Amino acid sequence: MSSPSRGPALARTSLVAALGALAVIVGCAGNDTTQGGPGTGGAAGGTAAAAGQPAQGSGGHVSGGAGDASGGGAGAAAAAGRAGTASEAGSGGASGGNSGGSSGAGSANVAGGGAGGSQGGGGGTSATGPSVTAAKARHQHAFRAKDADSGVSFNDNSEVAVIDNRAATLMGKLVLPFTGVGTNSGTLEAGGEFCARRGFHVLGIAAFQDYDILSKGADFFGDARRSVFEGVLYTHEGEFANIAMTKADGVAQRTQKALQYLQSKFPEEGWGYFLQADGSVRWSDVIFSGFSHGGSNAARFAFLVGAARVVSLSAPRENLCTRLDLNDCGGLVATWLSETSKTPMDRFFAITGKSDAQHLQHLFAMDKTGYTGAATPLDGAQPPYGNSHRLIANAAHTDFCQTSTYQAACNYVFGVPPENQAGTPP
Repeated sequence: MSSPSRGPALARTSLVAALGALAVIVGCAGNDTTQGGPGTGGAAGGTAAAAGQPAQGSGGHVSGGAGDASGGGAGAAAAAGRAGTASEAGSGGASGGNSGGSSGAGSANVAGGGAGGSQGGGGGTSATGPSVTAAKARHQHAFRAKDADSGVSFNDNSEVAVIDNRAATLMGKLVLPFTGVGTNSGTLEAGGEFCARRGFHVLGIAAFQDYDILSKGADFFGDARRSVFEGVLYTHEGEFANIAMTKADGVAQRTQKALQYLQSKFPEEGWGYFLQADGSVRWSDVIFSGFSHGGSNAARFAFLVGAARVVSLSAPRENLCTRLDLNDCGGLVATWLSETSKTPMDRFFAITGKSDAQHLQHLFAMDKTGYTGAATPLDGAQPPYGNSHRLIANAAHTDFCQTSTYQAACNYVFGVPPENQAGTPP
């Protein structure tokens, strides 16, 4: 007896395989100028696309190193022949590239696939980005930490959020700025206002910063800042001896709750884009920035989670060194500077002023942690400053991005594309 014809079955199998291959190819698109390593997670994305199963791809989201055949699948959006959405961001790009580009725009495909993930995301701008349908204007909102999360029990101070969609390109990155010691409210300083006028979403979180960081020993630097980020007390020294904190009081959960609050109140502004499908923060699209004490916060926080970028202004410090000697600097050195960062070091940028009394200590911290490039003067020079991430200004202790003198340098350290560099009108 002759066997039944296998032609239709073979045709269906070939079609599924072809669709799966197309999903992998489409899901791996990424055009960062300086591109990171291949994505390692999200094989399910391409497979789901071929099978017509629920989306697992990182819907239309690009953040850093391009995925390979096993990273950043397209998901159900590709199978359905429609564009992926931010809400579909999920396990298709969950592992992502370990080192994203330092500048340049990623290119997302309309089928919903994308590169990047929890460790990806350096520098590249999403080609689709947040869905912002609000009228072209500056949109600014003030609220208290407890407005966004009823669980807040400590440091219930004001927070602020800005998106200005008059910028030529929406950056698809969320900037979290932190300023000087003693500032417990959310702020637009430390590059926040600069970035708000250049297409970034900016969120000033109320972080506890009213404590003396210098006098409690080498472990205290990292333990105190980690407590502030996570809302878990890793130290009971100094000002932390008489306070009670929960996760609702830490920067990490406050960022999550603020984004959820803003998305519920202002869905047309795209704040939910920075949340994963499970509601957690997609740190791979977050830029930590800070001035002085806040600049050390920015660096410490990025050691704890994989961020898109770190910008420290007149920082980081975290030592009392008197000479640039990694073996014996002549002073106290924070132990966390010897930890392995969850954010690749080629995403850290800093500007320090050579007239700053802390200048040597900033240089030591950059040496100790391994910032990219040599210390490079920026006055009289033009970007990209030899591609260095350690920039030296003819200035004292300064929030550089608040002055026009250093506009070009701030555009460089934040990875602002040419079309956004002039900034939107005040």
